[in-house]
Amino acid sequence: MPVTAPGESYMVFDPDLSTLDAEQLRRVQELTISRPAVGKVSFHGVTDCTDLDFEQLVRLEIGEVLVYPEPGMKPPPGVGLNKAATVTMYQCWPPKDPKLQDVKGQEKYKMQIRQMTEDKKATFIDYDCTTGVWRSEERRVG
Repeated sequence: MPVTAPGESYMVFDPDLSTLDAEQLRRVQELTISRPAVGKVSFHGVTDCTDLDFEQLVRLEIGEVLVYPEPGMKPPPGVGLNKAATVTMYQCWPPKDPKLQDVKGQEKYKMQIRQMTEDKKATFIDYDCTTGVWRSEERRVG
């Protein structure tokens, strides 16, 4: 079910929410929301997708994934999208720096990405300088 906002490309849902009936929408298993060439967020477990305004609740931009972006929007832990999720971001390229052309420089940059991830209270999974793909596990509680 593509969702569009002014000036943005669409979001893709897996499973396709537009094909689910009301009962199925209350029990969506492993919901993934993505924007092609930007990133995706996969919410673990069962999610009740009834009455969720995804256009307001999820922002997928290059280098940034925000869920409940506005203050006061976030429900209690485990409700709605306030749950553990795996985030994958594309096009997260390192700066054009000659020091990042070798393996040692790339590993150092990867450690910086790891620290940035952990500073946000997330679990670092991986970052690849050559593909620009950054993966982390978000705990989304509190």
